[in-house]
Amino acid sequence: MKERDFNLPVEVAGIKFKNPFYVASGPTTKSVEQLKRIEECGWAAASIKLTIDPDPYINRVPRYAVFDDRKALCFTAEKRLKFKEGLKLVDDAKKVLNDLILLANVTYSGDKGVEGWVNMAVQFENIGADIIELNMCCPNMSFNVELSNCDDTACAVKTGASLGQNEQAVAAIVREVKKAIKIPLFVKLTPEGGRISQIAHALFEAGADAVGGTSNRLAIPPINLDDPGASAYHLQDEISMSCHCGAWLKPLALRDTYEMRRRVGPEPSIMQAGGITKWSDAVEMFMCGADLIGICAETLMSGYDFMGDMVDGVRGFMKSHGYKTTRDMRDLVVPHVKSAADVTLYAGYASVKGDLAAPCKFECPANVPAQAYVRMIAEGDYKRAYDLIVNAAPLMSVCGQVCAHPCELTCTHGVTGRTIPIHDLKTFTLSEGKKRG
Repeated sequence: MKERDFNLPVEVAGIKFKNPFYVASGPTTKSVEQLKRIEECGWAAASIKLTIDPDPYINRVPRYAVFDDRKALCFTAEKRLKFKEGLKLVDDAKKVLNDLILLANVTYSGDKGVEGWVNMAVQFENIGADIIELNMCCPNMSFNVELSNCDDTACAVKTGASLGQNEQAVAAIVREVKKAIKIPLFVKLTPEGGRISQIAHALFEAGADAVGGTSNRLAIPPINLDDPGASAYHLQDEISMSCHCGAWLKPLALRDTYEMRRRVGPEPSIMQAGGITKWSDAVEMFMCGADLIGICAETLMSGYDFMGDMVDGVRGFMKSHGYKTTRDMRDLVVPHVKSAADVTLYAGYASVKGDLAAPCKFECPANVPAQAYVRMIAEGDYKRAYDLIVNAAPLMSVCGQVCAHPCELTCTHGVTGRTIPIHDLKTFTLSEGKKRG
């Protein structure tokens, strides 16, 4: 079997990544065995499971589910690593790994403030971490408590998405941590609150080497209509806020990336996760401004060994378009995005998908599918056209003869100067149906 080539090099903050893909912090980066497998499968880096000091104040066995109604991987509650566990994980992993870059994903939740963050960063640097990643995004701890109780003071400890919306507080942490360590400092931000680009700008000003986000959103899980307070998860009684992730998230992740890149300009490095499942998703993310791409949910769904296809796909696209590096296609979308007030529009109605209701059908009081039966008439299939008309509503053979045909008033062909004679065609079809029995 031919050996896979995982090389698609990119350099960020002075560190050379063999490709731009890393496993984002989560359940698939919490053991040495997982990290070894990640390296074997060709990933460039991994961010270890979130480590909290002091001991995590919410640390419960998670409940996961994939809900078909929204095509999302969702979870409620989560287990984190204690500080000593995180340090041991990095120490043990560094003894057996060859070239996998390790990010220490950390949050401080004690009463020492900035000093506590600095202490965690320094200790992880000393134990061998390649990058410190400050976690300002986790949505299902203090932010979950605040949302569920509709009270910003419901949780005494501000971490994750609660803290990540306060650029002054986060910038102060970044400045002091950056002074204390020699390795690169990354920050993972929350999209909650809608100010991720402003906060990213403030953090680059404070000295962060790379900033990005996860794009996960807290939301209500599927509701049991017969028992609204019941949990959608097995082995859990009550309904609770759920962290939503997975492929559905990609459009929001692209937006977050675009907003940050548009705000901070071309020089700073952006690392972004959210909804990436295949190589074309990654290309879109590069074009919206990402330098590094994190993937978490898909590793839960599919394992780690799709990295070969991911790199091959991106490399193939680059070759066919003449791009030498991922940087060559980075930001290509950014200057082209226009507001609704600035886009160029042409007269008439338009839809991308053919199953959306046409204006003529929408205007019809009986919702008769005019587009469909006109097409059948054009193709000579009068029987099918007749069935579409008479099956739309009772007494259609009468209504179709006497209606005021509002459908023609909104016919999109009117922009060319002549609408389709829908009423005449309907009358013709009804007459043909009567003749043919």
